[in-house]
Amino acid sequence: MGDTLEKSSEEPEISLDNECSTKMGDLVEVSSGEKVKFDDTGLSLVLQNGLENLRLENSLTDVILCVDSKEFSCHRVVLAAASNYFRAMFCNDLREKYEEKIILKGVDAETMNILLDYTYTSKMLITKQNVQKVLEAASLFQFLRMVDACASFLTEALQPENCVGILRLADAHSLHNLKQQVQNYIIQNFTQVLNYEEFLELPADILCSTLKSDDLYVTEEAQVFETVMNWVRYKESERFPLLPYVLENVRLPLLDPWYFVETVEADQLIRQCPDVFPLLQEARMYHLSGNEIITERTKPRMHEFQSEVFMIIGGCTKDEKFVAEVTCLDPLRRSRLEVAKLPITEQETENENKKWVEFACITLKNEVYISGGKETKHDVWKYNASINKWIQIEYLNIGRWRHKMAVLGGKVYVIGGFDGMQRINSMEAYDPFHNCWSEAAPLMVNVSSFAAASYKKKLYVIGGGPNGKLATDKTQCYDPGTNTWSLKAAMPVEAKCINAASFRDHIYVVG
Repeated sequence: MGDTLEKSSEEPEISLDNECSTKMGDLVEVSSGEKVKFDDTGLSLVLQNGLENLRLENSLTDVILCVDSKEFSCHRVVLAAASNYFRAMFCNDLREKYEEKIILKGVDAETMNILLDYTYTSKMLITKQNVQKVLEAASLFQFLRMVDACASFLTEALQPENCVGILRLADAHSLHNLKQQVQNYIIQNFTQVLNYEEFLELPADILCSTLKSDDLYVTEEAQVFETVMNWVRYKESERFPLLPYVLENVRLPLLDPWYFVETVEADQLIRQCPDVFPLLQEARMYHLSGNEIITERTKPRMHEFQSEVFMIIGGCTKDEKFVAEVTCLDPLRRSRLEVAKLPITEQETENENKKWVEFACITLKNEVYISGGKETKHDVWKYNASINKWIQIEYLNIGRWRHKMAVLGGKVYVIGGFDGMQRINSMEAYDPFHNCWSEAAPLMVNVSSFAAASYKKKLYVIGGGPNGKLATDKTQCYDPGTNTWSLKAAMPVEAKCINAASFRDHIYVVG
């Protein structure tokens, strides 16, 4: 019987033998009055079984594969059809094309038997005991579907104790998908994987790509630093020259300042390696400048306790109702966080509560500072996220509202504003270490409701109202190095009740 059956209208209905007729529904694809076309999907299985029987009977075999002391009789055409390695060997003008016996290296007899059983039957048994050898042999002889099967098995078998070995195996055989899956597993289970010595065997490039990830699951950056130092000390003479290369993946600016001084800078290997000093300097500048430096190493990881959030603090509603709540939004996780209400807003007696309106706020070193206000003109508080509390600090020397705050050189500045009688030119600087305010050079133009921003180690005061009715277009610039103010280019328009922010090489004014 051929692939196509011919019949006329006068011929009886076609019938196949019993085995075929039971599958006729699967075979028929297109039927008309004169022809029936069918695809015998079962034929491939018949061919496969037939070839396997021929191998077992040692019938029509034309090549012998020699592995260790064992010989395997095979058919060249079957091997070439299943493997690009054997296709290249038998279809090109190589000496193996004509040899009766071919000696194979890089595989043992037991594993070769598994490969040949798979080639002739499409079946194999993968176990924890044989998966590495089977994967290596399948990769060597280019049985690509077998490689994929082994990779899937290893992905399902990932554990903290074996993931590093699987990662190195994937890297050695250029299995990019498996490598990526294992790296993701290590990143998500980092603190557990660290408990196994095998982690210290990771090559430098794989370690760096792991530590660089924003998704690395750590609760504090100190864990990453200690991992790097343990890795270097594991083979110190060999790895010490790699210390700068690996350490640049640690986000040193995010370390606790005390830990940075007492542990990082005091470490003997760190002190002996001048090439890491720029990384240390970056961290120092980050802490001293009040987080003004922005690099890849100042960005918090997704799973650390730190997270960049938006905070909407106090204010009034449309009907002039005072708002005591602080709204905190995490844009990356798309979630809202619970934050303590503004201070002195939950007293037992209503008239003891303070209304925070027309105050100023700023952030410094992961703390939020608020100052002044119409009813709180001398008050200064800071919010500590780790304990979710507002902490009162030293009072302002001169009370004010409708003012602004800015951070420059690790200090908090309170600038200008209104004292209830007039616009003032006073500026005070707060030293967080000593918890004290000191007078700084006064503004050149007394203003309130202006915009303020720090940019390239200078402070800019833009616009504002010199009195209740007018606005100004002046831009005042403060240099902390000389403690002096100067006037810069004026704004295109006079404006007050505005805000400003510096981003990259510009200061943006809105409002």
